Amino acid sequence: MTSIRCGGFVDPGWEHGTAQDEKKKKVRCNYCGKVVSGGIYRLKQHLARVSGEVTYCDKAPEEVCLKMKDNLEGCRIGKKPKQIEYEEQTPYLNFPPCSNDNEDDVVEEEHLTTASAYDNRSKGNLVVVGGDKGLVINMAPPPPPLRSLGYVDPGWEHGVPRDERKKKVKCNYCDKIVSGGINRFKQHLARIPGEVAPCKSAPEEVYLKIKENMKWHRTGRRHRRPEPHKQQTSSFYMMLSENENENENEDEEDEQEDDEAHLLITSGDKKKRFFRREEVFSKKLKSNAQMLVANSNKTSGRKEEVMSAISKFFYHAGVPAHAANSPYFHKMLEVVSQYGPPPPSSLMLPTRFLEDEILTIKTYLAEYKASWAVTGCSILADTWKDAHNRTLINILVSCPRGLHFVSSVDATEFVEDAPTLFKLLDKAVDEMGEENVVQVITQNTPSYEAAGKMLEEKRQNLFWTPCAASCIEQMLEDIVKIKWVAECIEKGQKITKLVYNQMWLWNLMKREYTGGQELVRASFTSNASSFLTLQSLMDHRVALRRLFQSTKWLSSRLSKSHEGEEVEKIVMNATFWKKVQCVRRSVGPILEVLQKINDGGDLSMSMPYIYNDMHKAKFTIKSNHGDDPHKYGNLWSIIDNHSLNHPLYLAAYFLNPSYRYRPDFVPYPEVVRGLNSCIVRFEPNNARRVSASKQISDFGSAKADFGTDLAVSTRTELNPAAWWQQHGINCLELQQIAVRILSQTCSCFGCEHLYDENEIHKARHNRLAQKRLKDLTYVHYNLRLKERQKMTSSDTDTDTLLVQENLLYEWIVNPGKQEEDDEEVLEENGLFEYEQGNRKGCSLDIQPLDSHPPDDDLNFLDDEDGL
Repeated sequence: MTSIRCGGFVDPGWEHGTAQDEKKKKVRCNYCGKVVSGGIYRLKQHLARVSGEVTYCDKAPEEVCLKMKDNLEGCRIGKKPKQIEYEEQTPYLNFPPCSNDNEDDVVEEEHLTTASAYDNRSKGNLVVVGGDKGLVINMAPPPPPLRSLGYVDPGWEHGVPRDERKKKVKCNYCDKIVSGGINRFKQHLARIPGEVAPCKSAPEEVYLKIKENMKWHRTGRRHRRPEPHKQQTSSFYMMLSENENENENEDEEDEQEDDEAHLLITSGDKKKRFFRREEVFSKKLKSNAQMLVANSNKTSGRKEEVMSAISKFFYHAGVPAHAANSPYFHKMLEVVSQYGPPPPSSLMLPTRFLEDEILTIKTYLAEYKASWAVTGCSILADTWKDAHNRTLINILVSCPRGLHFVSSVDATEFVEDAPTLFKLLDKAVDEMGEENVVQVITQNTPSYEAAGKMLEEKRQNLFWTPCAASCIEQMLEDIVKIKWVAECIEKGQKITKLVYNQMWLWNLMKREYTGGQELVRASFTSNASSFLTLQSLMDHRVALRRLFQSTKWLSSRLSKSHEGEEVEKIVMNATFWKKVQCVRRSVGPILEVLQKINDGGDLSMSMPYIYNDMHKAKFTIKSNHGDDPHKYGNLWSIIDNHSLNHPLYLAAYFLNPSYRYRPDFVPYPEVVRGLNSCIVRFEPNNARRVSASKQISDFGSAKADFGTDLAVSTRTELNPAAWWQQHGINCLELQQIAVRILSQTCSCFGCEHLYDENEIHKARHNRLAQKRLKDLTYVHYNLRLKERQKMTSSDTDTDTLLVQENLLYEWIVNPGKQEEDDEEVLEENGLFEYEQGNRKGCSLDIQPLDSHPPDDDLNFLDDEDGL
């Protein structure tokens, strides 16, 4: 039969498929659209519906299916007579030697024998015809074809494929998933060492059967070990056959290429010319080597091309640069590199794929809702302003399973209108189910307070709760109004503005004095960011003094300016640092509470700790000021004016076993009243209210299950809600109330705010476009929240703060004053050592909120030389 690769021949399979790559190893079916890996032969199996190696094509016409079956049988049948014919003609072949001037292509005489002496090889025997040293023929018949039509490998009786390409197989006996296809799986069953762990659970008969199969398979594929006197002659072929054995799971198309490489015959007038296998494969190896060199030369260029294309997409679409850190972006590139499908069109992204993603999100929302019957949930109304000064409200739902974004509303027109806010909150309660909602959390403003009271009057079984973080922000705002505190912040801003508006000074400071650390630090609110930055200046006070005493600063033109002299005077003033230290003592404990509230890793479980943490912060402030009422009294008054004495906070404090069983626990009257209010609101049935009230004494005295060894040892180890679920089984009425209270958050800061242009809130006449943008916002926020749950709290905080650099505006931007051109001074002082790329703009390395390190010596500022 004429070789299928003869000149001008086109395989009939190409009428029904399209090549997807240059090597034509991936072919797309014209009927079902499936991309088949393995070349045209595998596509024909797909069309002919041959089992064992590829999935069927259900959409191909019947005549195409029959045609491809006939073609596959013709390929198989036509291959066998050809090799039989060669075997029958072996004793009578006596061709003249091929002319070859290259001595390297001639087999050495001492390693060859007559035609009767032959050497078994993996694809056949090498025969020297008539003692002719120039003619070597590969004559042995091939082993029975493993991939003949309808053939099913016996290994599939003992394993199940785990992917479409059948590269991963699960063992039926030990459940191990073996990667590498059916051949590697049979090695696992036959307990062949070297490439895969053996299966110890397979029956003995299965082991023997598969071992016999592998023995025949390998003897048909590999050469026997050559005799010592033939070692040199056969070394090339042995190395080649081992390479073939490593790829024994390749496609039939590759097998045909190997067969042709063993023996290439061309027809002529009464004459047949044979090319030795060594010549053919030496050319093939040389070609592969050249291709590898060419690919290595192209790698760097292709990488730059890929990076350039991705960058252009970001620039053209206006995608923020930090989107490159998205795990979904990296997953997208990984999948595209594996399968290479065409990119989705701009019409499919906001329609089909968007709808699929919404369905996925709502599926795991249903899983959240299933837990609300036990734990309840909190509705959060997160209010913020974007870059266009619009007031936006993000509605979210929080529970121990995580956060879920519901919607975003432009509230610029009604943020001060209590009735409208009430309708917005009431609608959110209806959507989530009143029976599931424990509280609605909003900012602590008069309009929200009025709307919350209206909501509590209508909904008798839930609370309106002011956001604890918002209350603390109001405390910090009142502290900023204290005269000496405001002076410290104003002088601190002068220091940072000077540094961050002079690139050479900023680079000099980071490179030589602060170890690469920034002076400014962002928190979750503007006032918290101000105090945290002031603490950072205190931490770097020694580095700043060294900077403004350095020769490079003193010899610069900026040091002679009015602004430079003023900042230098501030840095060298010991009284300024004493006041900053006093601010740190006063505000540090409050900032620690704010950090704990908004800790991304424990956001949904902050309710049990807020009252105790704030109470502890007050006494820490008192201790920091030496128990002097004249120093801490004003601060205590500010804290009490924004007191966190909500009934939920008080009840959570009482029901928290890590606090309740402490020797120093005091059941203040306000705490008991808060617990009673929660029992009345969360339990409408009067009989169950009475039962819950009676069970409080059992909990307080640690009776029954509350006093077991396990309950005592896990009081501080388990989170309070889980502890009640495990040990409150004898007090079911009180247990139900306790779990719902202790499972809540106390902050409405749910997810990061996008300060760039938000198209969703622009006025549009096209309702369809408006709906699509709302869906995009819904998917975007929920994907971000889902990834946030997978990250550590430190990663989450850093990522969140990167989009909140506007909170540091007053510490960085100097309005109405452009950066001075100090290039002449830089050249004179040799300060062009820093990277030129930093001159284009500084990207702040914002550090997450962290507590200041303990300072044992609080009087060190009394000694100026100690700075």
